[in-house]
Amino acid sequence: MLELSLEKAISVLNDGGIIIYPTETFYGIGCKISSEKAISSVFQAKKRLLALPLPTIVSDLEQVFTCTQLSKAMQNDVEDLAKAFWAGPLTLLLPARKNVSTLLTGGTGKIAVRLSSHPVAVALAKGIGEPIVSSSANISGKNPTACFQELDEELLQRVNGCVNLSPKPKGGQASTIIDVLGSKQIKILRNGAISLEQLTEKGYALAE
Repeated sequence: MLELSLEKAISVLNDGGIIIYPTETFYGIGCKISSEKAISSVFQAKKRLLALPLPTIVSDLEQVFTCTQLSKAMQNDVEDLAKAFWAGPLTLLLPARKNVSTLLTGGTGKIAVRLSSHPVAVALAKGIGEPIVSSSANISGKNPTACFQELDEELLQRVNGCVNLSPKPKGGQASTIIDVLGSKQIKILRNGAISLEQLTEKGYALAE
């Protein structure tokens, strides 16, 4: 297993490689979202079904707009949600631009984005100038891990290196995933660290 500095990890990503890196909750596996070959390698490494979309981490709100196609109402909601809950464990499912790989969206036409509170994850996305794929670093069906020493040996053999920089992931609940529909209407696709109560306090309601 090759441990990478932040600078080397960015270079590996820019060369179309896949890496393991820390997020605030668990270790993630990822690549550039513009490399379809690398995205395919993430699926293969995890033994993940191609029908399952892959979430991404952005470095800032501007990166969200580079990969999404939003109505004005939806953009207002994204800016509002980002102000309230980012950086943090809230993933937004949004309409993807046509140039975003269907491998990434699972053929849904939507991309899942969040701004992590982990400085390494954010630095990687900033360093490559685009969102980074952020699936949990585990073989599909197995549990994610917040401990570097517990990363799956089988998975480690399928990546181009690992970033093991502080702070360590804290574990706990994964991010809440919501489908943003615009005009403060949402659907919760996965319950997680951000509760429905927190969302409703900000004026959001579940779509009927």
